[in-house]
Amino acid sequence: MHSPAAVATASAEAASATRLEFGSEALFVLDDPISSSANKAGDVIRMHLKSALRVDGRIVAPAGAPDVVHVVDTSAAQMLDRYGFVDIYVDPLRLPDGREIPLGVATTRLSPRDTAGHESTVAIEDTIEDVVIPYAALFQIARHGRNFVVGAGAELKTRLLATLSATPTGVAIETPQPFAVNLETPNAAFQALPLAQPLPHAPPPPTVAPPTVAPTPSPSPTPT
Repeated sequence: MHSPAAVATASAEAASATRLEFGSEALFVLDDPISSSANKAGDVIRMHLKSALRVDGRIVAPAGAPDVVHVVDTSAAQMLDRYGFVDIYVDPLRLPDGREIPLGVATTRLSPRDTAGHESTVAIEDTIEDVVIPYAALFQIARHGRNFVVGAGAELKTRLLATLSATPTGVAIETPQPFAVNLETPNAAFQALPLAQPLPHAPPPPTVAPPTVAPTPSPSPTPT
């Protein structure tokens, strides 16, 4: 959540900027609630842009521009103090001229957050209960975690995954170059063992030449 002063400052800076760098903040307002106990994978959460995106005084995306959040996976809170979560991703922001600005979020898994002090306090309480209260472990096992819940009207902070810069004819959207991928097989420093050793094969029998039979002498002609 952001204070009005912080939002006003960010809007003023955006209004006077001639360039919005990669990673710049863009605030959206949820039109639908998000809940780890109610939402399921495949749900679509509607939202809209809170303040207009401006570059060099030009409105790139007006306030109220619609966008959606896709729910990838959810898990409701369970016993053993397991908290619920919602995995999400954000669609690119479509501009009035048909172009799109890719968006990202700081974390794609939304879940309740506890401070280290709270976790330490809970651990101390569990230890004391184990010593003082009989069968306290059974109650600790049955302890239910918390669900992640935000209502409609909550703010979702996203960041631009492109650079917006002013040009003589409008605003350019520059996405980063893809990573160079070397498709060559690296030289391993060690010889990997095969997944299975081949069975030894018996050597073929030696080739033996067929025996040669010595010719017998021709019989003498019978005397007449």
